[in-house]
Amino acid sequence: MPLPNGDLSQPDIKTLFGSEGVDVDNGNYILNVMHWRRMSGALVDSGLDFPRRSGVTREEALQALQYVRSLDPGFDEQAAGQTWAEEETLRLQEEIQQRAISVGIYKRDPEYDEGEEMDQGTPEGRERTGESVLQTHRMEREAEWEQEQAEAKVKQEREEMAALHSIRGPLELAGGVQRSVASTQTGTGGIVIGSGPQSAWLAPIERKPWVKYYEDQANLLKDNVLPNLSAFDRLAPSFLVALATAALCLYLSQNYTPPPKSARLWPDTPPAVATLTAITAVLTLAFVASRVPPLWRFFNTYCTIVPALPHSVSMLGYMIRHGTIAHLVVNTAALWVFGLTLHEDVGRGTFLAIFLAAGAFGGFTSLASQVWKKQWAAYAYGVSAAALGVVAATCALRPQGTLQVGTWELPFAAWVLVVLLAGTDVLAAARGLRTGIDHWGHIGGLATGLAGGLYVRWQTRGGQGVMAFRPAAVTEATGEGEVVRTG
Repeated sequence: MPLPNGDLSQPDIKTLFGSEGVDVDNGNYILNVMHWRRMSGALVDSGLDFPRRSGVTREEALQALQYVRSLDPGFDEQAAGQTWAEEETLRLQEEIQQRAISVGIYKRDPEYDEGEEMDQGTPEGRERTGESVLQTHRMEREAEWEQEQAEAKVKQEREEMAALHSIRGPLELAGGVQRSVASTQTGTGGIVIGSGPQSAWLAPIERKPWVKYYEDQANLLKDNVLPNLSAFDRLAPSFLVALATAALCLYLSQNYTPPPKSARLWPDTPPAVATLTAITAVLTLAFVASRVPPLWRFFNTYCTIVPALPHSVSMLGYMIRHGTIAHLVVNTAALWVFGLTLHEDVGRGTFLAIFLAAGAFGGFTSLASQVWKKQWAAYAYGVSAAALGVVAATCALRPQGTLQVGTWELPFAAWVLVVLLAGTDVLAAARGLRTGIDHWGHIGGLATGLAGGLYVRWQTRGGQGVMAFRPAAVTEATGEGEVVRTG
């Protein structure tokens, strides 16, 4: 569908998409397609997806959608989507009915065939008596069937919207296009029928007024308008926070003094266990708090990395937020498996320094990568970058040591694990794989943790620091090197 003002020129296409890779023909093709989807209502089905062979990315489709929305901001996309859905429902029903007739599942009843019915009687009689009894009966049955279908559709939409919100959470950062949820229904004979995947959902979620109020407050991008900020404006404050965090972490590692046993909250608990228990408690409480509607805006602003509208404090706050229980459990398990060893090796001050520095620089790496790629609809949170920094630091202290998790010993040296983790994330980030994992944030956390571990190792071996390993507590001398206990 052509744009209201005609196709754009090459300079306009370059300005809109911000890339030399989109020429004038491809750019106008993307705009025309997104304009048709919006005006016809097909956006509810097609969303931002293009055929893979076209080479059009979701980011380019989103930029095109934002532009065509600016041409006619008053157009009712929801009404168009509902009309499209109704027309598609009728089309599919007719297609299924014709297919059933063609394969002999059922036959049309001549009693309700409109052509035969109109042949009954004379034109004068039909004009005098109005609609026949058969036609009236048919219309009543059709009305009842339509009412049943409408009620079933409303029920299904409510269930799907509830499922959508449970997965998506309170975030409203995707330019008005939300993640899809596939539903399944069990038909006759136990056959499971899955609904087709959708890339967009334009129907509003029905909520209680007080919940809707906090949901609107949590929406950082009002009217899906991208803030007019330069790359420097988006990155500079966060970079300063990351640098300040690194400086404070260095000071903490050099000047932290462990409290006497009498001053500790749990005097009989090993310091490493106490530290990791406190971190786990903070992460768990934050996970619960992020589900409370009045706190949604706080978590979206200060505990989420949002490239479209970043906040510098989120370089630290994003670590405490997790989207799912599985996300929280995996990250916490990695902290416990490797954190106990690192804490015993370097002490609480240096452990916290490596943990916080890896998280801060991992967050900044994630933000910088998204800004560089102009992925404004992305967001990131989780303690995985900090946890991977702890893993890298643990392996850096004894690169030739053998890792042992519980009673299972890994069949390779510690440095191999770092290479495998880093290689996996670098390959996934370079290829742009859509895994839902913040690979660039992982790379930043791994690099920071590795640097911290090497610095501690150099400082200890050079006799310039106050930290000292405690090999009796965590290692065993073997003929092939040291065994690092990680569980």
